[in-house]
Amino acid sequence: MESSSSVPVHVREVAALWLDGAPATEADLRAANSLAARLAVFDGLRPFSAVMQALIEQVSRPVFDLAEVCKLVELDPALASRILRVANSAAYRGFGPCASVAQAVVRIGASNLSGLAMAMSAMALFRDVGGVGRQIRDHAAGTAVVARELAVCLGWGPLSSKVFLAGLLHDIGKLLVIQTGDTAYAELVAREISPANVHLKELSLWGFDHGMLGAQVLRSWNIPAPIPQLIAWHHQPKGGYCSATGLATALDLLRVADVVDWLLAQGCAADSPWVERLVASPDGVRVGLARDTLPTLWNDLRAIREEALQVF
Repeated sequence: MESSSSVPVHVREVAALWLDGAPATEADLRAANSLAARLAVFDGLRPFSAVMQALIEQVSRPVFDLAEVCKLVELDPALASRILRVANSAAYRGFGPCASVAQAVVRIGASNLSGLAMAMSAMALFRDVGGVGRQIRDHAAGTAVVARELAVCLGWGPLSSKVFLAGLLHDIGKLLVIQTGDTAYAELVAREISPANVHLKELSLWGFDHGMLGAQVLRSWNIPAPIPQLIAWHHQPKGGYCSATGLATALDLLRVADVVDWLLAQGCAADSPWVERLVASPDGVRVGLARDTLPTLWNDLRAIREEALQVF
């Protein structure tokens, strides 16, 4: 592994900028200079089509044309289909079904649409490797909808879109490594399905984890803040709590949802000791989980997750 002194200047700049100007750590530099990051950043791996780029540009304007946004979405039938499915899913409940792209855009929110479209495009970019890619994508979809549901139910509604997108992309670093052809890592991910274990082995092997790697690459793809920061911190939360961004609660919601999705995937019951421990954890306490919150929501979360696996 290259030392920080041998990391190219342009890599140092990427590493320094992603965290709102904070100095790059040794782990940041290692992640930015890894093979997975180099392939994604410098070798042309880009998940966004011309239509997507035009959509991003349109909604980035201070005043954008809603009709033009809808036309751009309709130019990509696959994207339009996914947007309609999301808008009609339990994650975005409404009073009735959305029958058109225009209705879906209004329900999701045009300002949230480009982030959602970018996340779905990025997730669709990666090929599966022995079922591991599907496992990662399922966990990402489940984490996203659980995080959004918890944000709404716990009174953190303004954070719901941010944690939804962060959930969809939080494990993209794993997919990036798998795309390099690292079969040993794919086998590690397949064995160590608990969200609490893989990043520790990554730190031991590489000096950085998949969150740091994912954040570096997403920043290079111009995924807007605070999504890269939340992803970088989801296994290293200290940075988020010391940050001036005020997104510590979003980070807690993401970390709670990460574990909830894993518990649901394992078939844990609402009265499981694992659920009790999560409620009593620092993350659970900070987001406002009461003793009966998760047990009460458990069946709804399970149903929302199962639907998300079909939608995404």
